[in-house]
Amino acid sequence: MWRWPVRSTRPSNAKRYVVSNPLATILQDVDLRTQRTLVLGATGQLGRHLVRELSDRGWPTRALRRWQSEPLSPALVGVEEVVGDIFDPVALAQALSGVNYVFYCVAPDADTEPGTIMGRAVEGIRRVFEAGRGAGVDRFVVVSCAATVARVPPGSYADERGHYLPGSGNDLFLESKYAVEQECYRYFADGMDIVMLLPTLLVGPGIDLTPFAALEVPEGQGLNCVDVRQVAFAAAQALRYGRSGERYIIGGKNATAGELFEGWRPKRRGRRPRRGPRDQAIVVRGQWYSSARAHHDLHLGERASPPDATVDQDLQV
Repeated sequence: MWRWPVRSTRPSNAKRYVVSNPLATILQDVDLRTQRTLVLGATGQLGRHLVRELSDRGWPTRALRRWQSEPLSPALVGVEEVVGDIFDPVALAQALSGVNYVFYCVAPDADTEPGTIMGRAVEGIRRVFEAGRGAGVDRFVVVSCAATVARVPPGSYADERGHYLPGSGNDLFLESKYAVEQECYRYFADGMDIVMLLPTLLVGPGIDLTPFAALEVPEGQGLNCVDVRQVAFAAAQALRYGRSGERYIIGGKNATAGELFEGWRPKRRGRRPRRGPRDQAIVVRGQWYSSARAHHDLHLGERASPPDATVDQDLQV
């Protein structure tokens, strides 16, 4: 098709410069030991490890947990634990007071009524963004799920360029994760600094793979798993190095369901649970993933990944 010719306004002898996201560049020069971060969902599977990661880095951290959640370890240095809920405006405002950066590790409870999962997920992230805007938060790191990446043919590697087609499955938790990501894009377009992380199947201390192993997936189905401690490290790196408005797949070993769940499958097949594990989509929609963008942008090579042996040895609950 013929198009109008476009004349470049750049002089022929001008040099090309790659301009990185200015906010990400600024954070590289900030001493985060003088800033304050807030972890929402601080007692979840990822949240606990993230709080420890931030404490180890010497970053002053406030950790919000709900009343029924188990308290964090008192041995954590520089961690202020507060009790509340993101759906409580007063508690949320108090948690955000004086905070520079927010990690959003919130996910619907596994026992949430199906009819309310989507609404609660969207309402929750909106409340946090609006309250954070009023509190002057500089950057949000939002944890989603790699299942929101489009499917690719077997043997290929999925990356951040593909997006889940809403309505193509019957998993409300997956739909809610996709909806949260769309809210992130909407608020990013409105000027907020937001980085999204998409971890694959979490393994590591405190992670029970039995419910996932019980799912009826082929032994040869491709899966990717990542140690939860590596995801916590990646989240901290995303705060400093992540490009605003980007999604980053945080993955580890590409394997098959048979390899990953060896030793975890139930010996006897009983009645299938009424509802599968919350993040079952990462297994049901299993595929191999590429984390090349995250390794490059977030400098994940600065720390060696935990050994793959933890998948079947060190991960017992």
